[in-house]
Amino acid sequence: MQWHHLPLGAGDDSAARLTAIADAFTALFRSAGGPRTMALFRRQAGEGGIDLYFTPECEVHAWPLLQECGAPPCAPPALTGLELLVGHNEITYYLTT
Repeated sequence: MQWHHLPLGAGDDSAARLTAIADAFTALFRSAGGPRTMALFRRQAGEGGIDLYFTPECEVHAWPLLQECGAPPCAPPALTGLELLVGHNEITYYLTT
């Protein structure tokens, strides 16, 4: 399983899309029973954009959302600057062990 990345540009459309993705992800996270290693992160990107990162566990529980959003696989992101949007606070422990 791999990480997935979705860049969102700046603007109102991106803010609305971020909210829709976070809401859909939250519903999938809850329906999956809140897996410890399933999470959605964000990081500020250049020119006011936002990068979203989905942990590898998302392939199991949120595959349709990853496909719908068009989030391709990527290398694991550096943890610096990542902000947890949906998931358990201790996720960084699981990502570093």
